[in-house]
Amino acid sequence: MADGKLTGKVVMMTGAARGLGRAMALALAREGAHLALVDLDGEELQAVAHEVQDIGGRESVVPLGADVCDPDSSATAVHYAVENFGRLDVLFNNAALGPQAVAEDPYGIPPKFWDLNPYTFIRMININSAGPQLMAAAAVPIMLRNGWGRIINITTALDAMYVPGMGAYGPSKAALEAHTAIMAKDLEGTGVTANVLIPGGPANTRMIPDATGIPREALIQPEDMQAPAVWLASDDSVSHNGERFIAGHWDKGIDAASAPCAWPQLGKQAILPTSIER
Repeated sequence: MADGKLTGKVVMMTGAARGLGRAMALALAREGAHLALVDLDGEELQAVAHEVQDIGGRESVVPLGADVCDPDSSATAVHYAVENFGRLDVLFNNAALGPQAVAEDPYGIPPKFWDLNPYTFIRMININSAGPQLMAAAAVPIMLRNGWGRIINITTALDAMYVPGMGAYGPSKAALEAHTAIMAKDLEGTGVTANVLIPGGPANTRMIPDATGIPREALIQPEDMQAPAVWLASDDSVSHNGERFIAGHWDKGIDAASAPCAWPQLGKQAILPTSIER
């Protein structure tokens, strides 16, 4: 698409094979972006890649099977994206292991934290928290050389982080939220920004199992992520760094949909030596 908002931009989307990742990838493609799609599910990943090809052509997409929480795998994915497209401008850290991994009905019959499978807990922390660090650490040096870039981390609402049954998912997303604030400070003034995008409530993805009984139409729809995703990936978001954006409020305007990342408005409570206050 020659006149799209993202023409000339190369975007990497993790967790691209389904749900929020798929919806955002298709919207980005419609605005002219070239896409490096990352996921572990090869069959679903290929299906989304074909959808992107239908929009932007065969040369507009490269599917990359990679484990975002493996240092070698994540770095290799970034390497191949740059080798294929010649650059990397935007990274969406969307890959996640959700509440459905800990219980059949995590909302109706929430597991106690001591009942969580320890290996599931560790895997969730690795994917949801360590994965974005590894991907961003590999991608940002490329963006810094170009003097332009976007890191968009997908977290969740504050109150969703401590709902009973979220004993693994909540902490992993809280960690990513805090880390995004650190990323934003480290990137200040470089032309590269780091922000958070969230649906704003439970989203209509496999993370909400059918066993919950929640009507699918009552959930935030993946398509609600599309407009803010395009905006965050574009030049229009240039003055925004270290913020969180709520897709469910996007139609109310950017001011209504945004707030500082990691909730500094709750108050600075730490007693810090003046030498490390920032």
